[in-house]
Amino acid sequence: MRLSSIDIGSNAIRQLIVEVQPDGGWKVLKKHRETIRLGSDVFDSGSIKTKTVVRLILAFKRMAKNNKKFRVDRSLAFATSAFRDAKNKKPILSAIHKTSKIKIKVISGHTEAELIRKAVQKSIGLQAENCLLIDIGGGSVELTHVQNKKIHFSKSFKWGMVRTLTQAQKAKCSATKIVRQNLKKNKKSLPKGPFELAVGTGGNLDAISRLKLQALKKGPNTLVTYDELQTMYKMFVATKPALRAEKFNLKPDRVDVIEPAMLLTLNLMKDYKITRLKIPGTGLKEGAILSLL
Repeated sequence: MRLSSIDIGSNAIRQLIVEVQPDGGWKVLKKHRETIRLGSDVFDSGSIKTKTVVRLILAFKRMAKNNKKFRVDRSLAFATSAFRDAKNKKPILSAIHKTSKIKIKVISGHTEAELIRKAVQKSIGLQAENCLLIDIGGGSVELTHVQNKKIHFSKSFKWGMVRTLTQAQKAKCSATKIVRQNLKKNKKSLPKGPFELAVGTGGNLDAISRLKLQALKKGPNTLVTYDELQTMYKMFVATKPALRAEKFNLKPDRVDVIEPAMLLTLNLMKDYKITRLKIPGTGLKEGAILSLL
């Protein structure tokens, strides 16, 4: 059986096509990424612009072709924060379905957190440790307390990095200032802890994982300590913005969001006295595959 999942985030859209194995695992057949930053439209004006809709329709036609090429049996497409907030989402969802036959489901932050937990559970097998799942997206940040395969706390915050950049531009201040303000204002709403371990998911945390190899020249990149992340952050901010993409081998749509993402992660780890951050390289799109299974 072949399955496809599409994660429609605020910074990019990612598709995963797999072939399920007899043991319940899967072999990855195709990974596809569309660099459409929906959050830039939605968090600025509240709606997705016409020119972005055109790009979306073409992108989903390409992903539909991928499904056909790999003879996908079942598929799911989940939209998160940007689509949740978009005032004009209904006609856009209809247009995408009409032109590509892909039906998109807009999911809540709680559902997003549960799908991510399933993916992390399968990947690294969380057990008795009190664990803080940190998912940093473009539009939202999900913080989830997991222990013994159960969610004890989960909350979605409108702190995503594309949203943060948009707020910073409007306020004419730095994105890092917005990060600190968000943490201070929402201190009472955060999970209580204590936590022995943090697990990071989403494109920003995956980028931090790769940054460790690039900046520190050492592995494993699936485990980053607080001290290592602090060193990486200092190296990044000490580098001129124009040189960061090349020096750290970052995509153009990642280089501007990774700095506030690192700062947010550092602050959470410091506040909860967490010294280890696991980055399994799994997330919503893998959780969607598991929900199909």
